[in-house]
Amino acid sequence: MLKEIHFMGHREAGFLEPDWGTVVISILDPTEEGCRPKRLHEFRDAIELHFVDVYERPGAPKWPEIMSAQEHVAACTMETGKAPEIGDAQRIVEFIDRYHKASEPVNLVVHCYGGVSRSAAVAKWAGMTYQAPLPQLDDGIHDLDGANPRVMRLLRKAFAMLKSARPGAC
Repeated sequence: MLKEIHFMGHREAGFLEPDWGTVVISILDPTEEGCRPKRLHEFRDAIELHFVDVYERPGAPKWPEIMSAQEHVAACTMETGKAPEIGDAQRIVEFIDRYHKASEPVNLVVHCYGGVSRSAAVAKWAGMTYQAPLPQLDDGIHDLDGANPRVMRLLRKAFAMLKSARPGAC
C-alpha cells in the first residue's frame, strides 16, 4: 500500500536517508547520470530510468509510443537523448502497482533532475490513480503544474494495458 508520494529533484533526493519503508523511482537523462543518488540500492527497492524531459507541443501530433533512433534525436535534439516511451511507462506502472498491492505500507519517492516535470508527472499520476497523498503540495515549493504531459499520457496508457492484460489487477 502506498502511504505517501514524494517528488523532488536530484539534489533533494541525494540527501535522503535510505529507509526500508521507501521505494524510489529515479529518472535522469544520459547527460544527468552523474547526478543519480549514490545510495539508491539501500532503499527497499529502486528503479532507474533514462529519458529526456521532452514532450509534444500542445496541438501538435502525438509522437509514437515507441520511437526510432531518428525520432528520438529529433525530439531530444541530442544524439544520446531518448524521449519517454511506453516501455518506460510500463516499468513505472508495474513498479508502483506492485507496491500499491503490498501488505506493508511504503512511501514512494520519485526524482528527476529538477523535480518539476518528469517526477511531478509520475507523482501526479500515482496520486490520482491510487488515491495516495502527496503531502509536499502544501509546502509552497512543490506543485504539479509542470507535470510532463507525454509522461502522463504514457502512464495512463500503460495502466490501461496492465488492467486489460490482468483483469482484477490494480
